[in-house]
Amino acid sequence: MFDIAVIGNGMIGSAATRYLSAMNQKVLAIGPGEPADWQAHQGVFASHYDQGRITRIIDPDLAWAQVAARSIDVYAEIEQASGITFHQRAGGLRVSPDVTAPVDNVNQAEQVGKELGAIYSRLSQAELARQFPFLHFSPGTVGLWERGGAGYINPRSLVQAQLTVAAQQGATIVRETVTGISQRKEFVELSTDAGAHYQARKVLVAAGGYTNHLVSRKLDLRPKAVTVLLGELSEAEVKRLQGLTTLIWRLADHPLLASIYAAPPIRYPDGKMYIKIGGTVKAPHFMHAPEEFRAWFHSAGDSDEANALRDVLLTLLPGLKVESYQTKPCVYTLTAHEHPYIDRLDDQLFVAAGGCGSSAKSSNELGHIAALLVEKGAWNYDIPAKVFEARFK
Repeated sequence: MFDIAVIGNGMIGSAATRYLSAMNQKVLAIGPGEPADWQAHQGVFASHYDQGRITRIIDPDLAWAQVAARSIDVYAEIEQASGITFHQRAGGLRVSPDVTAPVDNVNQAEQVGKELGAIYSRLSQAELARQFPFLHFSPGTVGLWERGGAGYINPRSLVQAQLTVAAQQGATIVRETVTGISQRKEFVELSTDAGAHYQARKVLVAAGGYTNHLVSRKLDLRPKAVTVLLGELSEAEVKRLQGLTTLIWRLADHPLLASIYAAPPIRYPDGKMYIKIGGTVKAPHFMHAPEEFRAWFHSAGDSDEANALRDVLLTLLPGLKVESYQTKPCVYTLTAHEHPYIDRLDDQLFVAAGGCGSSAKSSNELGHIAALLVEKGAWNYDIPAKVFEARFK
């Protein structure tokens, strides 16, 4: 019998497990590992199987900026406790072609950054060209260049670090997939794909886009299919682009993409260096059924989205020499209010899901919020509960 079981060993779930295990709770963290063969794998997937996600404070949304800043503040502590490095201070750019446009939020993001003490500079197009001569932006472009802890994290390594510390603190880590939740009077029983059964007094469901496959009352979750493009670069090209920062860029009048994000060259498990780019499509495709998830993760993503990302990348970095391209399928789980759901479903079940494509950088603090809620049984945080309240279909 465990005090608390956390379903999902991803970025938010692993953080919650670390915090709960530090609260003298008997904690079970249960979720599958990364599949060795994606095409043969018939179970669940996760989008943190990657090497680079942007981390930053500056954001037009105060709540997102707060949890990001608080996460960045403890990266070094987690690295030291686990012995695993996952944070790179590469800096970050947020760029707009026209800050006067009604849809633009760079000025709002700057105000939030000022409020939270972010270290940044506001750069004109000419100043951007001097600071980043390999990047091309049109006249009128304005950028916010954040330093400090801004840069990127390795999500695989961050999850490994969280679970390493949690295990040191006594948490039990089980690499199985929960297939059923049965609530009894005194406990909750979890069934897994290995035929095992586990009991816990409380359960936190942190299963990302798969959350509605487990809970009986369905949340208003919108798992969105996303394509990521990786461009392989030679060591010489990586050296030429030395000093490249992470980037979020709102596009003007692009037929398919509203914005893109990009990470500087990062070494992937195959030993090669890749520059990564993804975007926000104007007409997203949502998935709900298990077979839709499997089909998507077995695919190479959407070719139209990948081609659009490639064209933007080559416009952004004129003369970029790419050795080869790879596409990766990914899933963002959106919510009704564009913040994660961190809430109590009843006295036994709690939820932390819906990263909205922005949770990697903030996952540590989101896990902390969830851990406090589960441990106390009631809201105990300085950001109002309404910001994270669950909404249902």
